[in-house]
Amino acid sequence: MKFTLMSYHYLRYPIRKYLDKMERSPLDGLDIYCTAPQLNPFDYRLGDLIQLDRDIKDRHLTPYVLTAENCAYPVNLGSSNRITWESTIRYYQRMIDTAAFLDFPNIQMCPGSSYFDGDREAGWARQVEAFQQLCTYAKRKGVNIFLETCKTTTTNLIVTSRELRRFLDDVGADNLKGLSDTDQMALAGEDINDYFDNLGNKYGFVHFSDAGHTVPGTGGLPMKQYFETLKARGYEGWCSCELCSREYYIDPDKATDAYLDYLTNVLEAIK
Repeated sequence: MKFTLMSYHYLRYPIRKYLDKMERSPLDGLDIYCTAPQLNPFDYRLGDLIQLDRDIKDRHLTPYVLTAENCAYPVNLGSSNRITWESTIRYYQRMIDTAAFLDFPNIQMCPGSSYFDGDREAGWARQVEAFQQLCTYAKRKGVNIFLETCKTTTTNLIVTSRELRRFLDDVGADNLKGLSDTDQMALAGEDINDYFDNLGNKYGFVHFSDAGHTVPGTGGLPMKQYFETLKARGYEGWCSCELCSREYYIDPDKATDAYLDYLTNVLEAIK
């Protein structure tokens, strides 16, 4: 099992601050949250992308996953608005292109949503069609896709691990796997075992954050129990901490240090 850290809480600083901290840390693999002003897949300069590639290589860091901005307008693969649906496919296509250019083997996505008073199954079908297109394209580029569940205020399509497995089966792509986010998972009343039981060999990635996407050990979720379950079930993949709480924006290095302290001294997962 390997641990890394998403760059989300470094959003108010240049991306190099995150890269410098990762270079100094015992972590290795990069999980870059792609949005403005750091790396906006809707609109970025080629020169900036080339420079980011150099910055990563100069620090001898390992690209692992690019995390898309998934949950804000106008990104929605379940939308009944054809313009939004097609523009979202183009957005994720560019995410795949960006990952391939930067040598990231994976991107991470979230489900879209149909209208909450609309036809859920029609939204499900629209999203299946979109993922089939994107997975075909991503495979040509050598990129895998991780898909996570979201809470009921975000989506009416994929909230539980059982729904996630049904969706993965409907898409039928070998480069699409499921992701468990411990915060979203707990809100759905599930635990790590549910993901192992329902996803099987389609379980590919873990967002390892406490309640409210806070530093493990500070939000009340049984993070140590989750870790022990992952070990007991033989999980050999990656875990990334996603710190979305705005309390971390001012001093992201402090939050990173707290995360590293938890991994080192509580879980004894890194040295």
